[in-house]
Amino acid sequence: MLDNRTIEIVKSTLPLLENAGVEVTDHFYKRMFTHNPELKDIFNLANQATGRQQFALFSAVAMYAKHIDDLGALGELVERVAHKHVSFDIQPDQYQIVGHHLIETLRELAPDDFTDEVADAWVKAYGLLAKVLIGREQEIYNDYQTKPGGWTGPRLFKVKDKTPESELVTSFTFVPADGDEIASYQPGNIWLLK
Repeated sequence: MLDNRTIEIVKSTLPLLENAGVEVTDHFYKRMFTHNPELKDIFNLANQATGRQQFALFSAVAMYAKHIDDLGALGELVERVAHKHVSFDIQPDQYQIVGHHLIETLRELAPDDFTDEVADAWVKAYGLLAKVLIGREQEIYNDYQTKPGGWTGPRLFKVKDKTPESELVTSFTFVPADGDEIASYQPGNIWLLK
């Protein structure tokens, strides 16, 4: 749990996060992809081009800051983010990378507001958020792995059928290259196919 001073400091930065414009989000992603280009495969580059990815990340961070003293209010956000992360096989060590670049971006672009005290508070706050998400994601990974036909990590699939639906749309049916069964899934959930 976070102490009251940390919560107070994080909440005081809410206007900074809510007003984070394109400059802040562009700087964050350019910084992260320059230092950690391996993460480009995780973030949807089409959503990068439209700005949707940037908006989604900073909206989630701002929502967290807003409800940092009532994490129960974040249940739906945590569920949505955790399932999305599992679909991309996000691992705990990647949280440290993203957190580092998030803190450094805010420090670089708002040095007067983002003091060492504010940075320390955000390191603690981000650490708690990462712990919550990592824990929920591990539950999802474990649940999926124990289902008949479940797995963790990437799995090789091959195209079984290709059906033209219209001039612009084609449906593909994939089957596991290993011939094993596939666990049932809910519509909208994507598992790692390689």
